[in-house]
Amino acid sequence: MDPRSGEMVAEFRSSTAKEVKEAVQRARVAQRGWGSSGNREVRVAAIEAMEKVFARERESMVDCIAREVGFPRSDIAASYNSALRGIAYYVERYRSMVDRDFPLDQTLWPNTEARIVFEPQGVIGHIGIWNFPFWQTMITAIPALLVGNAIVFKPSEQVTMTGLRIAELMHECGVPRDVYIPLIGGAYVGRQLVRSDCDMLAFTGGMAAGNWIANHAGVRPLLLELSGNDAAVVCGDADLEQAAMGIATGTFARAGQVCIRIKRVYVEESVAEAFIQGLVAVTQRINVKERIGPLIREEARQEVDRVVIEAVDQGSRLLLGGKRIPGPGFFYEPTILQVFDDRLEVIREETFGPVCSVRVVKDAGEAIDLANSSRYGLGATIWTQDMDNAQRIASRLEVGNVWINEWGRTLACGEYFQGCKRSGIASASERLMLFMKKKTVITHRTSEPRPSWHK
Repeated sequence: MDPRSGEMVAEFRSSTAKEVKEAVQRARVAQRGWGSSGNREVRVAAIEAMEKVFARERESMVDCIAREVGFPRSDIAASYNSALRGIAYYVERYRSMVDRDFPLDQTLWPNTEARIVFEPQGVIGHIGIWNFPFWQTMITAIPALLVGNAIVFKPSEQVTMTGLRIAELMHECGVPRDVYIPLIGGAYVGRQLVRSDCDMLAFTGGMAAGNWIANHAGVRPLLLELSGNDAAVVCGDADLEQAAMGIATGTFARAGQVCIRIKRVYVEESVAEAFIQGLVAVTQRINVKERIGPLIREEARQEVDRVVIEAVDQGSRLLLGGKRIPGPGFFYEPTILQVFDDRLEVIREETFGPVCSVRVVKDAGEAIDLANSSRYGLGATIWTQDMDNAQRIASRLEVGNVWINEWGRTLACGEYFQGCKRSGIASASERLMLFMKKKTVITHRTSEPRPSWHK
């Protein structure tokens, strides 16, 4: 469905449970050859080909994504290019990756050596999202395929055309068809993939679905990148013009349908009035249809409207917006609320829409405490001109990503992009390592039995 017009674009037949099972079986057979050590350069060549092939198809891909999600083309193109810039990085890292010797005390381990060997996980079940359908797909596909995994991929049902086109171009680049298999469907197909015997599951999406996966996936590696409720801390010495523009962008980009968007703002009372005036002024100048786009479905727009109405009914001040935009499509006004109670749903839960909640605090210490009083831990932003203070605040924020006088920019192809708390399963690993399992090989170099062995 096109969220800008509300019109149906295309219809697809959902994959069946049998087709999910067969896809995993085919992928398992194909992975054995694809993931072999002798195919290392074949994999590198296929990944490097993606940079050219996907760059060649950039305009048609952006068109397809825009049709399905309704976001401004410039936003889609920026994240598209960001994903492609990660290819060279991952190839370089992979070429330098070698098995590791582990040092052993030869007085305790005479004539013995230990080696840590890295191997692909096997078959990865990947359940994708709709709001970053290319970037989020590629930050899993590139490193996972490069190290030798096969992938059974279920794109979000909102972006089926994009998901199928990605698979077509993957195959053109030299990835065998049974190494990257797309499925079609919604939650039912996703549940079948979770219940399948794939070796690892990768999922990006909401906390409720992530909890279901964690409860039903069994004992196997999970890469769960879930919801966020990112806070912004505006200090008394912040450049208020910069903060207002940055926070307006970080709040309303893609109609607020971004896991790392700024959803809560805590501003020190010494600058609160001036900051709020600036934020309202910047937001009033936003061309909604050109710069932020619609919500993905009417149900999503109704949910945002419900949360805003409840917040106002419970004492929040509506400073701007708060209404559906009439006409075709699922547009909603950029909305700013001044809130006085963090127990409100608009603060406590992730609101996936163009809503910015602002609360005045006495100092940065109170802001940090409120920012941390959340079960989410994806990201946060800090707005200040005192870089030493910014680093102190960053060290106290319980999140996986911190931006100082910046918002939302990520490392190459999502490297180290992970949350903590309930926003994901935290890991200190590079993304290449996330898709590999580690095997310890201990070798004794003589035929002498150990003194402790039974004789």
